[in-house]
Amino acid sequence: MNQNSSALSAARWSISTVFLLNGAGIGLWAAHVPVVQARLGIDLATLSMVLLTIAAGALLAMPLMGGFTARWGTRRMTLLSGFAFAALLPVIMGVSELRLLFLAAFAFGISNGALDVAMNANASEVEAARGIPTLSSIHGFYSLGGLIGAALGGLVIGQGWGDGKGAMAMGIATAIALALVAPRVMAFAPTIDAGSHFQLPRGAALSLGLLALLCFAVEGALVDWSALLMQERTKAVPAQAALGFSAFSIAMAACRFAGDCMILRFGAMRVMVLGGLAMFAGLATAVLSTHFLLSAAGFALIGIGAANVVPLLFGAASRIPGMSAGAGVAAVATLGYGGLLLAPPVLGYIASHASIMVALGMLSLSGLVIAMSAGIIKVKSTPTT
Repeated sequence: MNQNSSALSAARWSISTVFLLNGAGIGLWAAHVPVVQARLGIDLATLSMVLLTIAAGALLAMPLMGGFTARWGTRRMTLLSGFAFAALLPVIMGVSELRLLFLAAFAFGISNGALDVAMNANASEVEAARGIPTLSSIHGFYSLGGLIGAALGGLVIGQGWGDGKGAMAMGIATAIALALVAPRVMAFAPTIDAGSHFQLPRGAALSLGLLALLCFAVEGALVDWSALLMQERTKAVPAQAALGFSAFSIAMAACRFAGDCMILRFGAMRVMVLGGLAMFAGLATAVLSTHFLLSAAGFALIGIGAANVVPLLFGAASRIPGMSAGAGVAAVATLGYGGLLLAPPVLGYIASHASIMVALGMLSLSGLVIAMSAGIIKVKSTPTT
């Protein structure tokens, strides 16, 4: 394709905006989870089933979206799933019946899983068309959106709009923003003949997917277990214990915005090796430290290391020979999301029989595996490496 540089620049910022809006929506939902739980009067077990329902919807949509993007194009599917995501934001946060909450959670999961695959496939095509690393900074907008969404969620709840009014306003704003950037989201020729149907991950897709699983497993573990680890190891009070995941999130967002330049300077393979080693060192520091600031520094190091691993894996997945960009991303994203879903309960089981320190200590080995497996992206890495 012979897109000029201005069109490609517009395409880059447009798909970055989609990532930002998706991250903001997820952050907004995270802030509303306790409010929804209190409004419906559900216990933690039921809430866990609601969250599992969201994950089930996403896991159902991801492999199917690979074929849809190949048949109808990544632009069309990004916008369709994006508007569905915006419409469902106020629904899941405003329902007042448990049955409706489960239905909304499943639909919300489907829209988020579909959007995840479609927007990553489109971003990968933009990166390929530009010929320079782009995915890391685009993913940075998702991380930034998560921080913004969580902050806005706290604001609207504090103003008494946690009954869904704030979410309705955010949903409308998200839809308007999508409509504004839609004309500049770049359309690429469908690749229906390039392995567009659903395929079980194998070969390079399986290898990349397993590495994504390990990276997502670390992220999922930190969401659920970082505060508990800091409380047990450092005797931190809850407010201090929350610093661990905050440090991880902020470091990841910042490092993703620097990721494209790092990949250009050092190469994708070296960035992935260093990322895996940083994940290992960060988890080891967090597990072994007995001071909450040092432990928080360990979590920040994990964020620095993990920041660019997933963008590199998704970029490589979009260029697997014999598979469309959407199908490759779908295969890797599905396995990765499986790690995000399965890691917390598996680690909880290990922790119940040993300790959370042992469970997260074992997980630190994921960083070493990622570092040692970095060669897999050498052939299918960003165009400049």
